Amino acid sequence: MSATPLVVIGAGGFGREVHDVIEAINDARAATGDPQLECVGFLADGHADVELVEERGVPFLGAVAGLTSLPADVRHVIAIGSGAARRRIDEWARAEGRETTTLVHPSAVLGRHRVALGPGSIVCASAVVTTNVRLGRHVHLNLAATVGHDAVLGDYVTVNPNVSVSGNAVLEDEVTMGTGSTVIEGRRVGARTTVGAGAAVVRDLPAGVTAVGVPARPLG
Repeated sequence: MSATPLVVIGAGGFGREVHDVIEAINDARAATGDPQLECVGFLADGHADVELVEERGVPFLGAVAGLTSLPADVRHVIAIGSGAARRRIDEWARAEGRETTTLVHPSAVLGRHRVALGPGSIVCASAVVTTNVRLGRHVHLNLAATVGHDAVLGDYVTVNPNVSVSGNAVLEDEVTMGTGSTVIEGRRVGARTTVGAGAAVVRDLPAGVTAVGVPARPLG
């Protein structure tokens, strides 16, 4: 079978980490003979680590709008930390008829029973997703993040490194969980809310706030 071509949207640090995920997937597939992923380049608006991405042997192709000039079979992943930005790009790309793909690092652990990963989701190294978990579109599970049983993560959620999301928790659309933060069992975090690094969500949080501390409380 032929390789699957794809482009990484986002040419900063996380874009390079996503390229690491692609390379790790290809290494694992080489051992099994499964089709490879062919990263054809990076796209980005604004800041781009052009030298750092191109030293990987993959070209920087310019602005995000260039996606529409690539062959129709080129898929994409969105390696941008902002959930709102991922939403905008995803809605535009879908309107243009472009398809995304889902990436799971070989060292990540996914339960075998009813784990659903939405289109465009990226699961990084050492992440753990247990059982009966649902992730929406373009969710980022970063390094060593854990998601417990029956949790639901909405579209464009960002889970940064070493975050623990306990069982039956709900993260609504565009939630950002800061590095090392925690959501205890059964709690809900409202849409577009940011939970600060190291914070512990022990009560439900409303939409559109920034919450910090232990226990996490909205600022202001």
